[in-house]
Amino acid sequence: MAKKHIQPYETRYHARATYSRAIRASGDLVFMQGQVGVDGEGNLIGRGDPGKQADQACRNIDKWMRAAGGSLSDVCKLTVYVTDIDHRPAVYGAINRWFDGVMHCSTGVVVAGLADPELLVEIDAMGVID
Repeated sequence: MAKKHIQPYETRYHARATYSRAIRASGDLVFMQGQVGVDGEGNLIGRGDPGKQADQACRNIDKWMRAAGGSLSDVCKLTVYVTDIDHRPAVYGAINRWFDGVMHCSTGVVVAGLADPELLVEIDAMGVID
C-alpha cells in the first residue's frame, strides 16, 4: 500500500510529534490524527468553550483534507471525544455547521480527559477521495 504523508504546515506544536499528522494511503484513503482546538500557530482557540474548540478542530480537518487533495465532502467517518457529555450540543452544533449536507458516520465518546487538561474536544476523521 502506497502512503503519502500530508503536511500543510509545521508549527512548534506539530514539530514535537513523532508520528504523521495525516496520511493518504492507497491513493484515495485519508487518515488523520485527532484534531483539537489548536490553530496553525499552536494557540488554543476557545479556552473553556467546547463549541469554539470543535469549530477549530473542524477547521483543521478541512485544512488537512484539502492538503490531501480532497474536501470535507470526502470525509466518511468522525470520532468525536468530549470530556463532558454536556459539551455535546455545542460540539455537534459546530460539526453540523462545517459538515452541512455531508453524510458521514460518527461515533461519540465521553472521556475522562485529553492530552492537555484545557482541551475539551478532539475529533479524528477518515476520508475517501474520489
